[in-house]
Amino acid sequence: MRCLFCGLLLIVVATLTVSGCRKADVVGECRVMILDVLEGSSSEEAGFKPRDVIIEYDGNKVRTIDAVHKYKDMATGDSIDVVILREGKLLTFTLPSGQMGVYLKDLLPEIKRKADAIVIEDIDALDWSTGKSNSFLAALEAIANNKDIDKDYVYLYGVSGAAFRLHFHKMWCPSSPDPTCGFNAGEAAFAALGMKYRIKHVAEDDTAGQEELRKEICVSINKGFPVIAIDLIEVPEWGIVTGYQNAGRDFFCRTFFDRREGYDKAENLPWATYFIDDIGTAPNDIENYTGSFGIALENLTTDAYDQYASGIAAFEYWIQSLETTNFATMNDEKLSDVSHAHAWIYDRLIHDREMAVKYLLNIANHFSGLSADLRTLAQIYNDEVDVLKPSDDVVVYSFNMKSRDDWTDEMRAESISRLRNALAKEQEALMVWKRIATGI
Repeated sequence: MRCLFCGLLLIVVATLTVSGCRKADVVGECRVMILDVLEGSSSEEAGFKPRDVIIEYDGNKVRTIDAVHKYKDMATGDSIDVVILREGKLLTFTLPSGQMGVYLKDLLPEIKRKADAIVIEDIDALDWSTGKSNSFLAALEAIANNKDIDKDYVYLYGVSGAAFRLHFHKMWCPSSPDPTCGFNAGEAAFAALGMKYRIKHVAEDDTAGQEELRKEICVSINKGFPVIAIDLIEVPEWGIVTGYQNAGRDFFCRTFFDRREGYDKAENLPWATYFIDDIGTAPNDIENYTGSFGIALENLTTDAYDQYASGIAAFEYWIQSLETTNFATMNDEKLSDVSHAHAWIYDRLIHDREMAVKYLLNIANHFSGLSADLRTLAQIYNDEVDVLKPSDDVVVYSFNMKSRDDWTDEMRAESISRLRNALAKEQEALMVWKRIATGI
């Protein structure tokens, strides 16, 4: 499968452009949304929440992040009032002057839909601030909720086996944690929901294939089925095609990089899409839980899927790569790419195991004979997370890398030490998974 490139943290630190605010196909005004609230900040103490929209700052109307900075610098009193819009209601908060302790995002005006627009409504927003860094499973959760399937992100993470996997591409590819690469946990999640699906890849130079893809997406939307697609906005992450207009020349979407509160407009035609053709009868929860045990054991004991080292072998290959690669001979661009891949795989390993802990604790009581083993696994994975965290002192993303010296030999050595300890926890887990396999 084509390599994926993830930009998880970019959205937190970057200001998105507000160009296009006066175009004829949009309505309303530019606004500023709170992406996340820093722990311990004055904004957290006041009660600000992610997705709050700032309307006024110190009595001044706010339309852009630049305006917030301007009025913050102009403030002369010890405190200021901030008016925010939350779920249709205006709320006023009083904060100390100075830094608010929030990450902000410029919002473009909503899109004015044309007469021929066909849209599937009420698909939840995708947002990094929710802590859901697996964009494929977050998109699938949003579609499931839209179809009144009461299965959440943690459930999908567990039954698909994504919570227990580790893949490491031998060329340091940051697509390694993507659930559709190597062992396809994304398709396992579809099966767990009883969804009949198919995947379609279209090359960038395949004009006929692209036209056919547009038609297929429109047909799916007409049938009431959103489409999971990659590379709709900004970078190649998974999102959802939610509708279309202009006979399929324009697609509406939900992505982790949306610039609007409502549906955004796709910038790119996806090169990989998952279509849901029908929703049948799903396996019951016990069947899905039991299936996930087999997936976990398979992933741990399978050396590789395609070009992705897996499980125990992935840990060993990752550690070996950190130990033996001559990073000094890499040019700056290559080193930046490798550092970014290391950071993303490392942080996603932490997130995956955090989801494993939640999933195992959620299901332990459903298996009287296996409850103790499942809780033991949860503790092992929790210990693994503790071994790996925090990541700030061992990882550097490319967009934070000012020079090649930002990712040091000492940081790599510490990564190796932590990964060795994490591997030891995985080996402990493997013994428990084997015991569970004999008891099912």
